[in-house]
Amino acid sequence: MTGAPLPGGPAAGELARLLRRKRIETGQSMRVLARRIGLSAHSPVSDYEQGRRLPPPDLDGALEAALEIPGGTLARLRREALAERAAAILDGESGESAEPGEAYVPAEPGGASPRGYRRPRALLPVAPGAGLGGAAPALGFALGVPAALAVVILWGAARRAAR
Repeated sequence: MTGAPLPGGPAAGELARLLRRKRIETGQSMRVLARRIGLSAHSPVSDYEQGRRLPPPDLDGALEAALEIPGGTLARLRREALAERAAAILDGESGESAEPGEAYVPAEPGGASPRGYRRPRALLPVAPGAGLGGAAPALGFALGVPAALAVVILWGAARRAAR
């Protein structure tokens, strides 16, 4: 890996580097690690280490045990990475062309691109004053997380902005 910043922000990059470093320190190949955590292929491990995807919450325990990572570390880094993604989307830094008052909503149901990353298909307006709840399902879909988690992410971003 190079020293270039990984997509997704500092927390996503830290998570990716931690997984790679610990896998190498424990002397495991990607294939061996994938088998140990219950995956049938090693490509998700590569995606996690390159910062292209975040490991899902259900793999936290298995990854932490297999890589000798202290418990709760991956969950903390994932929360920080998701908060960074949400802030980037809300601030318009995600590379997408969102205007204030618009949310990412898929125009085609179920349209997912390769490697599981869901790219928005269209921008649909969100009614002014819709509050955090109105944007949460769209943000949740854009981030690939449940709407309830998107509400928490939005609330945290709004709280930080108010400080």
